[in-house]
Amino acid sequence: MSFKPTKELWCATLYKVLHKALGMKRPHATAGTAAFSAWLQTKFPANTWHVDGAGNMHVDLRGDPTIHRTLFVAHVDTVHKTTGKNVYTWADSKSLAQQCLTTITAKGDVLGADDGAGVALLMHMMSHGIPAYYLFTQGEERGGIGAKFAAKNYGKVLVEMDRAIAFDRRGTDSVISYQGFSRCCSDTFGDALARELNDNGDNFFYSVDPTGVYTDTAEFVDIIPECTNISVGYYAEHSDRESLDIYHFISLSNAVLLVDWDNLPTERDPLVPDPLEATSVSSAYGDWRSAFAWDRDDEEMARDYLIDAIYDAQVGITDDLIDLMCESVYPENPQFAARFVNPKLLTEEMLEEALTHARTYDTDTVLCMLFDAVHCEV
Repeated sequence: MSFKPTKELWCATLYKVLHKALGMKRPHATAGTAAFSAWLQTKFPANTWHVDGAGNMHVDLRGDPTIHRTLFVAHVDTVHKTTGKNVYTWADSKSLAQQCLTTITAKGDVLGADDGAGVALLMHMMSHGIPAYYLFTQGEERGGIGAKFAAKNYGKVLVEMDRAIAFDRRGTDSVISYQGFSRCCSDTFGDALARELNDNGDNFFYSVDPTGVYTDTAEFVDIIPECTNISVGYYAEHSDRESLDIYHFISLSNAVLLVDWDNLPTERDPLVPDPLEATSVSSAYGDWRSAFAWDRDDEEMARDYLIDAIYDAQVGITDDLIDLMCESVYPENPQFAARFVNPKLLTEEMLEEALTHARTYDTDTVLCMLFDAVHCEV
């Protein structure tokens, strides 16, 4: 059954968009994504929006662009393998991570709260007249296709922004300050945004989090000073265990209407590299190998990369996991090591076991175990 929220808990736009998003499977460049994008367009205010060459949808509600300099971003695609109806339910979670929280889950497939929840929040803010530039991107799950297009072709618009904020992060407490080992926002900005959310949310504990991997705002770090990604309440994305914490999501939907977006501090200079950066995220997923190899001492961030790669492999996207495996066992020539890997040997049981080990053992150990299991002679 579908979740039937009460009028007291949801505004019409928030519920309708989330319900539509979670009910549709939307792989990139498929009929599902096209249908959802077309449906969203019927909800945009007239004469405020257009679609670019990559299919991204731009909605400009800034009014005076010298005052309102915020870009909000969410992506419309999901990691589903097929299109069609997605059946979701709601229940009290039994997991330790979400004990006693009311959650939404899908029946036997990815939920799609990554990033249907973000899309719903953007539409919710638009319906309440929050002045900003809204960008609904295509192909984030395929390496930021739409965001890369926007960065290349919309520089004159993006340079007018002081901040770019995505709602595309797992959990309930992250304001991301690094993506792919590269700084995307200043701690001053991140701390101020976390305080705003905590002051306006219900039992929120947002804080600056340097363990981000990638979302669309990573493509704008060379143009926009403060770029971040905010937790929206989903867990176990890219897997059939994905869930959305409804209580957190509802509270966040209220908080985003109260945040003083225009007066958040701007400290980071996008033209000055951060001295603590290990590498750049200009090519996003393509930089994972070098980013992973730069700083093996940062085990927490390396584990985050590994878990994300395992989740992707569970839905058939194995490239990033294989890259990490080969970089770990043969850093001198990972391309050569890849010749001895058979992705078909990455079974569901093996990946589930690797996910468990990733939370217990160091990342190099898990990657070596995986490589040994899928190693084959050419």
